[in-house]
Amino acid sequence: MRRLVLRRNLTLHKPFLRSYLWTGRGECVAAIPLTYMNRSGSVIPSLVRAARAGIGDLVVVCDNMDLPPGTVRLKRRGSSRSHNGLASIVDALGSGDFIRIYVGIGRPVDASRVVEHVLAIPPESQRSLYEKAFEVAADAANALLDHDVGTVMNMLADRK
Repeated sequence: MRRLVLRRNLTLHKPFLRSYLWTGRGECVAAIPLTYMNRSGSVIPSLVRAARAGIGDLVVVCDNMDLPPGTVRLKRRGSSRSHNGLASIVDALGSGDFIRIYVGIGRPVDASRVVEHVLAIPPESQRSLYEKAFEVAADAANALLDHDVGTVMNMLADRK
């Protein structure tokens, strides 16, 4: 999300007594929760109200272990699929009807190492994949400001 903020020449700031960074200028309201990932939903209702937006206007960027490292996918709505951050957001909103931009991080070989995998710095051999994926995710978020979800999904599919 920081890449989108930089592209749009926006500045993030921390509102008094709030647990997020945000910018609310123009048609783009961007926020980064400062909570633990599995509590990120706690900041969403106040952000949606402050932005005067609906749940369908919300775009969440998050990791996805079911996608190979560096892959980016866009989804219109859905369940949390065991992603604790998404579960927190769905719980806070009472709905999964928001857009998600997933950045693939792959699944660890040893299933008992999921937490370590999610929190680890990517291996040097995969860093360029992640850098490219972050750019693609920022492009997708930026494109959603001007295009509908279907169009942006097609744009992502064409980038393969």
